[in-house]
Amino acid sequence: MMILAEHFIERLIEIEAGVHYTELPPPGRMPFVIVRRESPIILSAPHGAITFRNRANDKWHEEDEYTAGMALLLSELCGTSVIATIWRTEDSDPNEHREELSAYKQEVRKMVGPTRACWLVDLHGAGESSERLFKEQKVDLGIGSKQEYLPPKVHESLRAIMDKHLGKGSGDRSGNPGFDAQVSNRMAAFVRVLGLSSVQIEMKPSVRVPLRRNESSMYQKTSSKYGGPYSAPRSNVLGMMQALVEFIEYLKTYKE
Repeated sequence: MMILAEHFIERLIEIEAGVHYTELPPPGRMPFVIVRRESPIILSAPHGAITFRNRANDKWHEEDEYTAGMALLLSELCGTSVIATIWRTEDSDPNEHREELSAYKQEVRKMVGPTRACWLVDLHGAGESSERLFKEQKVDLGIGSKQEYLPPKVHESLRAIMDKHLGKGSGDRSGNPGFDAQVSNRMAAFVRVLGLSSVQIEMKPSVRVPLRRNESSMYQKTSSKYGGPYSAPRSNVLGMMQALVEFIEYLKTYKE
């Protein structure tokens, strides 16, 4: 298995610098980037930049910092396909809207056949003080209301990998192994109709944000306990990326 050295943090920061959190894409370009490789895995980061949600009290979904950067770097390192939002999306939210309203979902459908994909790993951010997560919990796993998105053996392996690299219980809601990831056309739920197994992985800033950019939404929230300038411990970010590398390599060799 590939062992990540600290210089990969600099590469992550470099890639994330190319994500345009609040800017629209140039004319004629989609707000996301796609790399197709013949791989059983598609990495996804639908909230890499701001997306349009249009709920009554939630018109915009802020960018999940470093999810696009992580997806693109992991794709580069592990040879997987990837789709990641890197520009502001004005007309939809890939993790909220139906396929007919989401160009992102439409492109994922097109990716499945040519790449021979059978897994989707969907990367998201969670708030450091999220009420849905326990204080010591670093990652939340979206696996369906009946834990049906992943084969039980794969789910158990993923939790073990998270514990190995991030600490025991890092992905465990005190005995509850995950959340539904089903409401309102979540990506993890959507790809099930395409025949893929899936997981939505939500990561706290303490395991994904090595250097917060001045342009980020959270940087502007100086009154928030977790807003303003921020840098997660590099060992945490490396641990998160190493866990994802190990999980991706495990999926490549998984047999029923």
